[in-house]
Amino acid sequence: MPRLAIVGLLLAAISTSAQEQPKATQSYDVKKCAPKVIRKAPFKPGPIHFREGEKFSSSPIISFQILESGEVANAKLKRSSGVADIDSFALRSIKETKYNSRPGCGIIESDAVITVDFTAND
Repeated sequence: MPRLAIVGLLLAAISTSAQEQPKATQSYDVKKCAPKVIRKAPFKPGPIHFREGEKFSSSPIISFQILESGEVANAKLKRSSGVADIDSFALRSIKETKYNSRPGCGIIESDAVITVDFTAND
């Protein structure tokens, strides 16, 4: 039976919204406050083990917050792929992502769909 390995991972933010809105007297600098990835988690493909009863059903979705410091906080699995190894890899990749510092911009709530491509290794 061929082993399956993750060969590609694509982070796609599907929704972002500022949790804290600026007051009417404040100006909101879109260029300064837009989150930008400055460090992605290193991609370490490896074997995926399907435990008894597991079946891949869909791409996992991770919800998380981007703090003003650029750190990721409160990353949680919003939709499971059906496979614990894939979900764990997706969650870890989001937690290890670092964004630019955005002082005064507030916390951003975000969701990410993790696209997984498979290849068979014989």
